[in-house]
Amino acid sequence: MVNLVGEVGRFALLAGLVVALYGIAATALGLTRRHGGYLASGRRAVTVWALLMALASAALMTAFLSRDFSVRFVAMASESTQPLLQTIMAFWGGHDGALLLWALILAGYMVTAVWSLRFHPDLQGPAAATLLVVAVFFSILLAGASNPFVPLIPPPPDGQGLNPLLRNPWMSVHPPMLYLGFVGMSVPFALAVAALITGRLDDTWVLLSRRWVIVPWIFLTLGLLLGAKWSYVVLGWGGYWAWDPVENAAFMPWLTATAFLHSIQIQERRGMLVPWNVALVLLTFGLTIFGTFLVRSGVLSSVNAFAEAPLIGYLFLSFLSVLLLVSFGLLAWRWEALKSRGAVETIISRETAFLANNLLFVAAAVVVLLGTMFPVLTEAFRGVKINVGPPYFNTVMVPISVGILLLMGIGPLLPWRQATPEQLVRNFTLPAAAAVLGALVLGLLGVRHLGAVLVYAAALFVLGTIVQETARGTRVRIRRGEIAPLALARLFGRNRRRYGGYAVHLGVLLMLVGIAASSAFATQAGATLRPGERFSVGRYTLEYGGLRHSELPGIDVTEASVRVWAGARFLGSYAPQRYFYRAQEQPMHHVAIRSSLREDLYLILSEWTQDGRGTIRVLVHPLVSWLWIGGVVAVLGAAFAILPERQRRAP
Repeated sequence: MVNLVGEVGRFALLAGLVVALYGIAATALGLTRRHGGYLASGRRAVTVWALLMALASAALMTAFLSRDFSVRFVAMASESTQPLLQTIMAFWGGHDGALLLWALILAGYMVTAVWSLRFHPDLQGPAAATLLVVAVFFSILLAGASNPFVPLIPPPPDGQGLNPLLRNPWMSVHPPMLYLGFVGMSVPFALAVAALITGRLDDTWVLLSRRWVIVPWIFLTLGLLLGAKWSYVVLGWGGYWAWDPVENAAFMPWLTATAFLHSIQIQERRGMLVPWNVALVLLTFGLTIFGTFLVRSGVLSSVNAFAEAPLIGYLFLSFLSVLLLVSFGLLAWRWEALKSRGAVETIISRETAFLANNLLFVAAAVVVLLGTMFPVLTEAFRGVKINVGPPYFNTVMVPISVGILLLMGIGPLLPWRQATPEQLVRNFTLPAAAAVLGALVLGLLGVRHLGAVLVYAAALFVLGTIVQETARGTRVRIRRGEIAPLALARLFGRNRRRYGGYAVHLGVLLMLVGIAASSAFATQAGATLRPGERFSVGRYTLEYGGLRHSELPGIDVTEASVRVWAGARFLGSYAPQRYFYRAQEQPMHHVAIRSSLREDLYLILSEWTQDGRGTIRVLVHPLVSWLWIGGVVAVLGAAFAILPERQRRAP
């Protein structure tokens, strides 16, 4: 019996490969012969390829929703008892479906990018061809080694079910957000390649790329934030970032993209760092492909990696090598034409601060890359894998992070070209005083953790910068006759890029404050208790109320009852759980968390005995909520920054 859904999906993927190859050929002919008909045909190929990826995705989702276990991927990633949300999540809950999601998102970006470049026909054709090359690679994977429509004969009566680690609502949004960030970096990459091919190396491609970097930067930030939240609530270890290889793979392109968003300001204002900006765009997209390679290849062990797939790993590594070789070859070819028009005139200037900022971001990416790949390198050269853990990353990244945080405040206070002593005194007095005073107060309060004190002092410095610059701009408008609330609103509305950037800085400093506090001052304890017994952790008193056992479809649930007091105030009853998934024979923590702006109380049911005793592990994480709040502020600030400004001239 022919499986219609599977046949439709396989046809769409194979046809997509043919169409993408045709689109490259048509666009190449149009560019070399300057023939508008071929170029138009290439643009239509982009649309057709996107429609075919949408058709394949619809076919796969239909197979999941209809429980069509004659499709091997559906049988591996779902089961008949899964709720609807988990069934939808199963689409990207395995290797093949995740690659199809990659292609579907790429299709959306391609259509949007090619349409948006209609007013830049000299860049449109080469950019479309570059994106189609990426489409060809993923079409080859999906039509061959990673086809999600491979039949399973005979079909089993039920599927294996989604990986229990992924059966969490945060996983319904974390992978799509991460992929929207990863794949979105293909557009600025295509713009840079198009500029190198055509020789259009003025600021046009940079101005176009800015928005095309910020949009995926927002999604990548959300993806990292949601991944940290998933780790915090699902894995049951009490943390949100473990420097896992797959976490690092998503963090590295975020670092280089952030560097680009800072350095393009120097190119726009001073005509500097032109080849550096091109290199950052090329490197950022290369790192997204490298990150996908880490997730798919199994070369490094990770709770986030899907499976070991050596062939897929080799294909990704080959594509990454060709991509970097060709793109950086184009950069070398155009190097002379990319000479900067300006130069650093003095060390004490905004240009120098932004350059130092860039170097620290890139240094951070290199540090993370070396730490991530160290096991592979040691195995290749010494025959044994040697892992580097969080101590390495924390030791190196803390001073880099403090430096970046300080430069976030220093940069906006310095003028372009050269600063006078009077400007330095006027601009730095208030932020520096806030930082010094904050450090002294922390010392008087007994805070002795040097890293935390440095982060807090730097955060106060940046906060002082933001407040000072906002107050100055508002006062200027007030002197023009506007009332304070209206002056503040118009200041933000007519300088969205600047104050959106300040909001991003505010969000980042809030995140770093939350990270520093929850890392340096967390406390934990555990106890094995009989029902009715109590124990204390910090200011909390906990009373164990016993266990309750129940069943869900395919799951055995063990739940502890814990009553909590803060001093004499009763906070409520909490129920940390352990799930045991029978089909996968896999246990999972379901932690109980009481969150507040001050701290999180984190409860884990570790073990229990037949006579009803339970082992409860308790962690207290100060200020961890500010990590999530800061992430939201940063994302909103970036979104505000890309809104069009009604008035270019700032007061």
